Amino acid sequence: MPKTCGRRFGAPAQSVVVFGLGLIAAGMAPPAAAFDTSICKYFSQLPDDCAAAEQRKYDKLRGYRFEEIDLFARDVIKKILYVSIYNTTGENAGDDTRDSAPQSYAAAVEPKKIAKKYQALAAHVSPPRYWALDWFADRVGPVRNFDGLDAAWMGNGPAPESRLGSKPLSDAYRTAPFPRTAIEGFRKGTKVHLLDDPKGHVWVLTAYTSGASDDLDSLGDRLKLPQGWKFRSVALDKDLILEAKSGSAASTEDDKGDVYHLAGPGQSNFNP
Repeated sequence: MPKTCGRRFGAPAQSVVVFGLGLIAAGMAPPAAAFDTSICKYFSQLPDDCAAAEQRKYDKLRGYRFEEIDLFARDVIKKILYVSIYNTTGENAGDDTRDSAPQSYAAAVEPKKIAKKYQALAAHVSPPRYWALDWFADRVGPVRNFDGLDAAWMGNGPAPESRLGSKPLSDAYRTAPFPRTAIEGFRKGTKVHLLDDPKGHVWVLTAYTSGASDDLDSLGDRLKLPQGWKFRSVALDKDLILEAKSGSAASTEDDKGDVYHLAGPGQSNFNP
């Protein structure tokens, strides 16, 4: 998952607008005018989908399958590499089937062909993942078609030059800060799956690569955890909400490609 604002996951920028939790909890979108689109503005041949983005909330996502498509370009003014991230959530009849990246479509997506179509330096298609959260709210832009697979714009952000290499470095247990606009929620009575790192930070699983959501409690038994890292599962006695108050969040992955976001002071309403 990309390490960028908007989704992201990542799997990794815009500046973050702190949206009111009361509005989000009520299913109401905060005013779109509150977002400064100049923050996510980059100048390249890629579509400028940030400008048309609007606030949207996605609900009932736990176990919902999705993919992300990343388009890489170099800003002609800032002279930096950046990524535009597109996510299939809510598209391709996913709200009916809970699979927004059906294999019949996803298998036909060719990164080199996509890169040529959108004049990108490179394109990357994530493996299929499943949401481990219950809902998220974020600014979402236009839907683009990628070899038959529809995906909506969900963020721009700077990208490391290594992303253009043939073998990018693994993100496993590497923690990376990133600006984030998204607010993510886990409901009372559900389980969350956590990584504790050696520095005492808590990381909450937000998306996973296996479809066996009922087997996540034993995920820790299958991970090759570095020294000092621990996996645990917790049943929530109140809603957990991840919201980066300062505008800066952080993420990591495990060795299976599952994605975790940072919790704790300034990152969530409590530390699970």
